[in-house]
Amino acid sequence: MHNRTKIALLSAASSLIWFILTFIWNHYRVIHLEGEAMAKTWGIYFLVLIAGFLVLYALGAILVMTGEKRSGGQGFEETTDERDRHIEGYAMKAFGLVSFLSFLISAVLLALGLGPYAFFCALAFTVLLSSLAMWITYIIGYERGL
Repeated sequence: MHNRTKIALLSAASSLIWFILTFIWNHYRVIHLEGEAMAKTWGIYFLVLIAGFLVLYALGAILVMTGEKRSGGQGFEETTDERDRHIEGYAMKAFGLVSFLSFLISAVLLALGLGPYAFFCALAFTVLLSSLAMWITYIIGYERGL
């Protein structure tokens, strides 16, 4: 299994776990709030969610590459070639497409009158789905090819 696949698997799993934990944590914080207080609480949630995703990705990459280095591999000195850039391009396209479509669905929910809570919940799932789309594209790209 390619190192980048290991990082993508670890990042996807940790992102899903982090999302579930933070979503449950936030749900009980915002369930009784309205207006500006709800928006502020959701804003804090999104900052915590995205910062957690970034930290978990960095820790996952460090963990995988350190393990690779200890087993005699290249570790952090692994070279990037045209195939890596090609897969990364597809991953970013998948991220952008899922982000756009999910945000559009979130906006439609708001326009249908379901309220800010439904909009913010859908927006939270947008962040998760976009992240998972990117990691799954990496996994498919490295394991099966694009």
